Amino acid sequence: MALKQDFMDKIYFDNSATTPLATEVIEVLIDSFKNSFANPSSIHELGRSAKKRIEEARTFIARSINAEPHEIFFLSGATEGNNTVFKACNYDLIITSPSEHASVIEAAKASRQEIIWLNLDQEGYISLNELENILAKNSNAGNGVLQRSPKKILVSIMHANSEIGTIQNLKAIGDLCEKYKATFHSDCVQSLGKLDIDVKNYKLDLISASAHKLHGPKGLGFIYIAEKLQDHILDKALITGGGQERGFRAGTENVNGIIAFAKALEISLDPEKRNKVKELQKKLWLKIKNLKSVILNGPKNLEKRLSGNLNLSFMDLKFNSEQLVLQLDLKGICVSSGSACTSNKKNTAEIIESSYVLRACQIDEDIARRAIRISLSWMNDEAELEKLTEIITKLV
Repeated sequence: MALKQDFMDKIYFDNSATTPLATEVIEVLIDSFKNSFANPSSIHELGRSAKKRIEEARTFIARSINAEPHEIFFLSGATEGNNTVFKACNYDLIITSPSEHASVIEAAKASRQEIIWLNLDQEGYISLNELENILAKNSNAGNGVLQRSPKKILVSIMHANSEIGTIQNLKAIGDLCEKYKATFHSDCVQSLGKLDIDVKNYKLDLISASAHKLHGPKGLGFIYIAEKLQDHILDKALITGGGQERGFRAGTENVNGIIAFAKALEISLDPEKRNKVKELQKKLWLKIKNLKSVILNGPKNLEKRLSGNLNLSFMDLKFNSEQLVLQLDLKGICVSSGSACTSNKKNTAEIIESSYVLRACQIDEDIARRAIRISLSWMNDEAELEKLTEIITKLV
């Protein structure tokens, strides 16, 4: 793979963190840097041309999730999108899960609204029964009992978890939100381009996504805002001053990034590439699963797991997750600990926290502290799987 020469023969298996730019995306970027440099707010021909390319990209992205173009708003990425959801929307109660991305968890806390944290099973799934019970208790819809002051409820559940690959049932969650008149948001960073997303069928009101998770550029993402919510949200922009994105997100548009985002999504939606990632995932697990004392964290059925994701704990190794990541890095393999691990110093001892996602799933601490995440993409190949397997086998 050409990528290995560009990065000193490193083998890259950390695609859930970010992805290298696809060659076709680089070509689109170079072309747009040359030919679409004008300010899309300018009314001359070059400005109009840049604006046209933005709207073409907006239309393509909207169609890919069964949305309308005017429901897509470009911004810097999913972190900004998630913050926008909690800061621009006015709700009394937030229902979410403890395995969400930090930009959801921290933004929800910062909203100073009441939060109910859903329980997770050991594979990372929420309970639909628990969600319905909470919705019924806090809503005057669907239970036949009118409450004096029904709460405005926001449900925020990510589509696919970046650490353990759990795919939540958005269709079932959306149906419950519709039944109890709750607003439904989903962080779709990991699923866009990998899983089918249908905002209408899933009853989604808001989603956020980023380009750099599917071989597009960093610093570019979008938020989908259903038309029915726009009257209540569009006048609460976090960034004002220019009128761009229909007044919702001021600042000269990232024309090049927007064009490249659409190209990256187009490539990721290719059925052959999506199937390749699934096959690589299966082949790698077949090679590794018989190693002594290896544990697969998250869904055990690969068919129900985010393609390309394996979260593994090697219980016979003395290394914790960070140490194993560094051991593999020394041998030219890039993986991650799969967690927002923190280092704190207590006297002279360094304490490494295990993944908050694995802790939320009630995974044993000894297992969680040994977990690493291997995340594949269609840019990987079988020779790289062989190399990884060989190195891990020697370590074990």
